Amino acid sequence: MNLLQKIGILVSATLHSIVDRALQANSVAVFDEYIRQAENSMRLIQSALVDLKATVKTLHTKYNQAADEAARLDLQIDQALQAGKESLAKAHMVRLNSLVEIAQTYKAQYERQNRAYNTLTETVQILQSKVDVLRAQRDQVATMLELIRSKNIVARSIKDIDKIADARTRQIMENVRSQLDMADARLEMATSRLSAELEEQAGDLTIEAQLEERRQRLGLA
Repeated sequence: MNLLQKIGILVSATLHSIVDRALQANSVAVFDEYIRQAENSMRLIQSALVDLKATVKTLHTKYNQAADEAARLDLQIDQALQAGKESLAKAHMVRLNSLVEIAQTYKAQYERQNRAYNTLTETVQILQSKVDVLRAQRDQVATMLELIRSKNIVARSIKDIDKIADARTRQIMENVRSQLDMADARLEMATSRLSAELEEQAGDLTIEAQLEERRQRLGLA
């Protein structure tokens, strides 16, 4: 599984599902593993963003330069025609057609890379939000697990706890559920859209991820 696939799984995982997995495993180690993977992925993404931002800036500059030169040639063609210099006008026209094509290529590359940059930036924000919530809920879930263990009862999900909870366990469960509901609702639309963008941009982002993995291996990060 490559880095992009791992990131996609981290992004798409709901906070409720992570807590349910912790209950199924009867351990908050599930929290710790998610947080570890998310933080590692965020470090890799943030490092890749530095190069990607530079690429976006370079492509935008090249597009502007090509567009400016095309505008100058366009004016020169009119001037050549008005002066009756047909050969010069034709030469300028050939150059203009080439520049327009180059400018359009730079524009398409700039827009694609800029979308990738924005997608990765939003990925970091969503992962950080999930990490923050999980950290805040870790102790409560750990306490809930201890209470469940003391009863020698297996709970596979938050819903199962309703059937076996005493007053203290139920209060903890309701606090956790309330926080998860709010956080998942806040992240749901952005996460759904982001997952689709990650899939759509898989080619470009995979290249960035592969390069970043290679930098890490070579100690260049």
